[in-house]
Amino acid sequence: EAMAVAELEHFCGYGGKCLNTVRYHPLRPETLIYTAAAAIIIEDVNDPHKQEFLRGHDADISALDVSANGRLVASGQMGSPGRKGAVAPVVVWDFENRQKYVELGGLAHSVLCVRFSPDGRFLSATGANQMMCVWDISTGETVYSRRTESPCFLAVWGAMDATSGGRHPSYQLCTAYDAQVLVHQMVFDIRSMSYTLTSDPMQFPATGLQRKHICGIVQGGFLITGTAAGDICIFNLAAKVFRASLPVCNNGCTSLAFFGDILYIAGGDGRVKALRGADTHWDCIAENVLEGDVAALTASADGAELVAGTRNGKLWRLLSSDLTATLQAATHTDEVTDIAFGVSSDAVCTVSKAGEVYLLDLSDYMPLVSCPSKSSARGVAISSMTGEIIVGYDDGSIRAWPGRGARTNGAQGPLWELQAHRGGVTVLRETPNFIVSGGNDCSVRFWHRTTRELLATFTNHRKPVGDLHIDEALPHVVHSGSEDKLVVSYDLKANKPLVQHFTQHSNITGLSQRKDREKEVVSSSLDGKILFWDVDYPDPTGCIESPGGAMLRLRCVEVSPSGRYIAAGADDTRLYIYDLATCSCIQECEGHSGGVTQVRWSPDQKQIVSAGRDGCVIIWNFFEV
Repeated sequence: EAMAVAELEHFCGYGGKCLNTVRYHPLRPETLIYTAAAAIIIEDVNDPHKQEFLRGHDADISALDVSANGRLVASGQMGSPGRKGAVAPVVVWDFENRQKYVELGGLAHSVLCVRFSPDGRFLSATGANQMMCVWDISTGETVYSRRTESPCFLAVWGAMDATSGGRHPSYQLCTAYDAQVLVHQMVFDIRSMSYTLTSDPMQFPATGLQRKHICGIVQGGFLITGTAAGDICIFNLAAKVFRASLPVCNNGCTSLAFFGDILYIAGGDGRVKALRGADTHWDCIAENVLEGDVAALTASADGAELVAGTRNGKLWRLLSSDLTATLQAATHTDEVTDIAFGVSSDAVCTVSKAGEVYLLDLSDYMPLVSCPSKSSARGVAISSMTGEIIVGYDDGSIRAWPGRGARTNGAQGPLWELQAHRGGVTVLRETPNFIVSGGNDCSVRFWHRTTRELLATFTNHRKPVGDLHIDEALPHVVHSGSEDKLVVSYDLKANKPLVQHFTQHSNITGLSQRKDREKEVVSSSLDGKILFWDVDYPDPTGCIESPGGAMLRLRCVEVSPSGRYIAAGADDTRLYIYDLATCSCIQECEGHSGGVTQVRWSPDQKQIVSAGRDGCVIIWNFFEV
């Protein structure tokens, strides 16, 4: 009895959707903390293989902060899909033990901002439901909670005054709204034995100042905010007065970071600047422009480096001295729709609804090839002969991109292109002799591999083609499956369908094939059944039910290279691994926070790659014990 186990090796999923969800650890210069859909990743910037995860949210994380002493991490999420009122919990994590410390409620729809007080004792958070809360983390109780006139996108703590209250120091908190900025004093009241909050407005110029403040920092008695108008606003906290607004970038000033006497700013136009100065006078001492709108900027504990996250799903490392940037990670920004390996196990190709095509080097998770498109990518194959990356798109076209080691890259455009299906391509496969594609037009089409002329069209399906599989034994036979409950086999030599299988209840989503016995076709379906099909019999010749009788909606299936195991992905976000020797489920793998859309084994069977609706790609190590 062989035991096999899959363990999470690497998570690719930053995505760049929310502002300021990337933070360097304040005491460990090499530790980066950032979000990937509903998970928090703790990663060594110098070794991508060293990753740890904090999981406890049920929707994408929208806000993140780390306490100044490095002991606590706080994260707030988008409105929960499964809980009433779209509640948006805030979770405080114990960083050392990598576990949940306390969960805090009161916000809904989405958490806009979370910030620790300088001593890490209090946490402020604001929500899209126009609530602002301050909690005492040591007790978990709410110190302050009120509904604000408009949503507050920014709440930032000022300096503490430890002289006044002995064991109960007083705190300063600044909050920003469309037309006003408030300065709150949080003071301990001996009579009520609790903290109370008083508020004063900042004095604005007589002409008024309409700004949406989206990020902010308190430094040397000044509050500095970045605004959606692309300027920084400077306020004197002692005098509670507006001092200046300085234009710094276009498309919004999205992030601020301070180290030493230098203020680093980042903009929605990709600009990163280093400024030195004080009060109303600031000089730019370095500048760089990244290839995407900057969504996050954070300085390392030793001030030597910055990490920037961009809206196109990339993380960049910048030298703080001159702001030169190197790519740290590239991730998808929308649902990952397909995965393909070529002949080698050391690179994998993933494509997404956002039109991104990445060939990732599995030794360092960096893109060897990147080919963006306007249209959503739905299917991908890596040519076994040329190494070309062949992709099918929503606009109905199939395009081939240069693979690894090619002399050109995707920037020059595709190597070739053909119009394949009206209404979009859903799936494609390639052999040395032909390319076969399925579409939303319900047809399966065969194309000559080199001339790319249309060889045959089959219209057996009544719904879009869900998956295609080229027969392992007969290279001229192809199988197709669809949610119309049909599994069809075609013989290209005879130019006709060989057999059409019909299932009573199973909407087919994925196809693979056994390597042993009669080499039966294997299908996944929305009723959770994995079915086995033999060309000679109309009905399924075998079935593996969902584990524990659960009604899983399976989306994809693949038999392992050795033929012993099956991996299948489901809408419930889990990856299921079955042993064909016992026909039982041996593991349920948790990692994704959206349904699993595709799963592939590496040719050497040492890894499994899964893709999710959450935009994440997860690499699992698989070993037999």
